[in-house]
Order: sequence, then C-alpha cells, then structure tokens
Amino acid sequence: MLDVSHELSLLTMQSLPRELYVRQETMPAGHFFPPHRHDWHQLLYAVSGVLVVDLIGERYFIPPEQAIWLPRGCQHRVYTEYGAELKSLYLDAGYQGLTSETAVVLQVTPLFRELILTAAGFEVEYPIQGYENNLVQLLLRTLERLERNDRYLPWPVSEDLISLCNRLYEQSDSSETSEQLAAGLAVSLRTLDRRFRRETGMSLKQWRLQLRLMQAIELLNTGQSITAIALELGYSSPSPFIYMFREQFGVSPAQYRKQR
Repeated sequence: MLDVSHELSLLTMQSLPRELYVRQETMPAGHFFPPHRHDWHQLLYAVSGVLVVDLIGERYFIPPEQAIWLPRGCQHRVYTEYGAELKSLYLDAGYQGLTSETAVVLQVTPLFRELILTAAGFEVEYPIQGYENNLVQLLLRTLERLERNDRYLPWPVSEDLISLCNRLYEQSDSSETSEQLAAGLAVSLRTLDRRFRRETGMSLKQWRLQLRLMQAIELLNTGQSITAIALELGYSSPSPFIYMFREQFGVSPAQYRKQR
C-alpha cells in the first residue's frame, strides 16, 4: 500500500498506482488549485457544490449532475466559490474509452455517481483481481456511455476583454449596459461586439446571459432562496429570473433544485 505522503504528492508522481486512482477532498469556500496539467487523464466531479474549471479560453461551471473530462496534458485551474466535495478520478494515459482530445462535460447518471462513491472508498493499491477491479472496469465502461453536454462559457484572450469578463463575473449584479461597457474600454459598441464575437463566438449580450445561467446553477446549489439569487444576479425581482431560467432549461429554478 502507498504511504500517505505518496498519496498526497500527486503532482510529482511519475505514474498512477492503478489504472484508476480516486482522490477525494473537501474544498472550502473560495479555494482554488492554480493552473496545472497531468500526465494522465482526469475526470473532475463534485458530489456537492459547483466547480469552476478554467481552461485556456473557456470557463466551465460543473454542478453535481455533471463531470468534466480533462484529457492528458490539458492545462486547467479549479475553483469553488461556495465550497465543494471533490472526487478526482485519474485514469492511466493508455485509457482510450473517451477519445476526445479536448475537455468534455458529461452528464452523471445515478449509477455512475454510486460507482464513483464506491470506488472512492477503495485502498489506493486495491487488488487487481476480484470485486474492486470488477467495479472499476464497470465504472470505466459506464464512463464511455455518458451523455455529453456542450454548455460552457467561452472566455476571450485579449487582456482588456479578459479583465472585462472577470469583472462581470465578480460583479454578477452589474446593471451596466453594453454601451457603458464599451465606453469604459474607449471603443464603440460595434467595435466591442465585433471583437467579442471574434474571440468568443457570441455577442456580449449572449455571453452575459450565459454567465447568468452558469452563476444561477452555482447559486442554486447553495441554500439561498430564489429571491436572494435573483437579486444577486441583478434582477429587480424573482419573476424575470424565473422566466429566463425556464426558457433556457425547461424547468423553473425551484423545480431544478427539487430535482437535484
């Protein structure tokens, strides 16, 4: 069995102790892992809380009904605003069940969730024959069949637009208009929109709506009321927030929370 110091020195490990290695930890509110990469594949999953995963030019919000696949060598930064119970699944670089060379968001089924929770309780060097290995193989086969989700938030690459997006992310209740944001950058609205579309593939207005949707999911995984969430996101009352959420997800915020 590996000793504790080996188990915790993940970034310096040359290889995984088994085909699948599960690391679990509690991330307190405001905690983050700085940008890094691995020599193996990783599946990031939070049993509770929401993970914010930054890649180059992309930001993903990962609630407990989803996980994100990060192929070998993919640089990423992980953050949680309100805290999360993290399960990190590290898979040997030779695993070919998911052939994507880019990050992929996957819908977590109840079966897959239970497989993760069970595997998380195994010893680091679990037996390579018998029950533990059989369950791990089932987990890997199930992973290959998970439905993919392409909802994420593209991030610009220009320093001034990155700064703008970071500020909008941190000030979720901002009521600044697109015209005011353009004036703050000393450019016309037309120029701002053209640059924003070129770097993110969507207009600034579409991007801000997507940001609110992602932050709504993040806040709905806390204990805050629907009214408090609506106000924090800059809505004058719950009604327009509920309408926006239902239009995008097909259910109300309360129904989403109940399903969770």
